[in-house]
Amino acid sequence: MDQPDQSTTTETVIRTVVLELETSASKIAQVQKGIKEFQSMASYMADLIVTVPESDWQPQNNTLYRMVTREFDDRLVKATTAREAAQHVAEAFSSWQSRGKQGKRPKFGNGTYLLLSHQDFDIEQNNGKYGLKARFIPHNGIWFGINDSPYSRDFLKRVCDSSDDATTGSCELHLADDGSLQAHLVIKWDVEVIEPNTADSTLGVDLGENVIYAVALIDSGEIADIQLESGKEFRHYRERLKKKRSHLMERGDLRGVRKCRNEHERYTEQVLDTASREIAELAKENQAVIALEDLTHYRTTAADPIHDWPYAALQEKIAYKATAEGIPVETIDPRGTSITCRKCGQTNREYRDGADFECFRCGYEVHADVNAAINLATRLEDIVLNDRR
Repeated sequence: MDQPDQSTTTETVIRTVVLELETSASKIAQVQKGIKEFQSMASYMADLIVTVPESDWQPQNNTLYRMVTREFDDRLVKATTAREAAQHVAEAFSSWQSRGKQGKRPKFGNGTYLLLSHQDFDIEQNNGKYGLKARFIPHNGIWFGINDSPYSRDFLKRVCDSSDDATTGSCELHLADDGSLQAHLVIKWDVEVIEPNTADSTLGVDLGENVIYAVALIDSGEIADIQLESGKEFRHYRERLKKKRSHLMERGDLRGVRKCRNEHERYTEQVLDTASREIAELAKENQAVIALEDLTHYRTTAADPIHDWPYAALQEKIAYKATAEGIPVETIDPRGTSITCRKCGQTNREYRDGADFECFRCGYEVHADVNAAINLATRLEDIVLNDRR
């Protein structure tokens, strides 16, 4: 499509990187004390915050912090950890309030994590190995070696490089039932992102059930590329885990059930990372603005086990990976995209039969998810063209 020279805006990329930490029995005991204290503070704050005016439900409200420190004057953790507990609860209640208090009131106290401010930890490198030094207990820093992966190593290298603009935000220490410890590290940096109306093309992304994703690249109204990623293997894996979990529950093997759940979560995370990376790379290669479905009115159901596929989580990963590559992402109203013929524009629910799409008016036939992806990309292209005029 004809377009002006590309222009960009500066955006901040925020990414949470999960790090596996090396530890010991003595270090785990210290972490357990910190988690217990942090969760106790958060639970106390959650009970107390509803007694103050809602206008005061602000993370930076020092009054909330002072309430916690007065109650826990003989605390085992640093004052900054108490501040993180107060802010953590305030953020949750503020978000709940902004949603019109829909859903259950935020609860705290039973979590297995400890939140650290950027002041209370350091990421350091020594002899080629990375480590995390946590300071949540007064006068006692604890060093944890990091079992870094190729994925996390790139981020750790950036954080430790003084010439790089990447900085750390907060960090959560998560202790699993099996005694393993993870650090969920927030990393931030600025990137130059293409203005949508100066992109070369549009990339429509449809997330399906039998197909993990279908993408359509549209350039000047013409289809430049189509790609599909089958969900058959993922469905098979989920069904196998479901049967395994049911068998373990019948035997009363709760440890096995938890292990099975963790295995499912790790596999799902791997699938999400791979799919989102592939989509972001395709968009970058073609300098395309990405069109994602607006999931505002999306509702999940347990009728079909595949329906708990984390659409929103996959979209979030696509968005931040694309942004990190300087690629803009827009959300498009998906209504009618799966039942509208991309060829003649006719809409009819009978055109779609499962994975098949056939237009009775013009005879166009294609995979239903591909049809939806093309429609999403085309809708975004129309918006982009209007912005250029």
